[in-house]
Amino acid sequence: MKHSGDERILRRLSSGDTDPILVADFQAMSMSPRLSDMLSERIQGRAVFQIDPIGVLSGERWYVPLPELAAACADEFRESGAQHGRVIVIGHCSAAPLALHVAGLLAHDRAVTAVLVNPTWPGDEHVTVKFDEFLAKFGPAARPAPDLNDDPELVVSAMAQILLDEVTALAASRGVSSSAGAFSDLIVWYRAWLAFLLAGRNDRQIRRAAGQAAVTVLSDSPSQVTVPGRNENTYLVRELPPQPVGAVTPELAEIVTARVAPSQSSIA
Repeated sequence: MKHSGDERILRRLSSGDTDPILVADFQAMSMSPRLSDMLSERIQGRAVFQIDPIGVLSGERWYVPLPELAAACADEFRESGAQHGRVIVIGHCSAAPLALHVAGLLAHDRAVTAVLVNPTWPGDEHVTVKFDEFLAKFGPAARPAPDLNDDPELVVSAMAQILLDEVTALAASRGVSSSAGAFSDLIVWYRAWLAFLLAGRNDRQIRRAAGQAAVTVLSDSPSQVTVPGRNENTYLVRELPPQPVGAVTPELAEIVTARVAPSQSSIA
């Protein structure tokens, strides 16, 4: 994947010499810290990297297939100099499929464990429900999502146009310009998130994505956990206490720290 300097998918959050940690997560539309940020503050002496697909999809390319995003991440990680020890690749919620792909690619070179935190596997309903949720932010109008089986770039463009139409109407009703920074940034963020979910929905390689990587799942619904392409006896499942849907809390960060760096957790 070709990218400019500000479209890199991987960002180092902390320094360290061995056993690096990569975290695929999302920036909520709030001031709340990301899971990757909280882990980098808690785990000392190990490089923590943030995998940011939304940052990439907010740039010139509106749609990038999941395997291509993963390959860009793996390439950037190999260039980072974090060459020693086992790699931990963490995927939170709908970033789990990307984490599996990255883990599988890196497992060609070294020992890797994928840690999936309340993983979800995007499908049609996931994409359309999120589209409806974003659309509802701008008013009561209900408009159908485009056909998800069409060309992905056209699907993303169509969803973005629908959102833009609604935010333009909202802005006009309030007497402000729809090009105002807050509206523009919001549309880009919604578009990028929908593009990432669509990439997960379209992924046909997920059943073999993890490759030789070990897989551990942390879930508040362990009886409902599945990992595509894996028999249930080939991955570990550990129960989480109930979590607010999609929320990233300090308590969750402590639990994940206890799993990946037990000596540095206050609950270890």
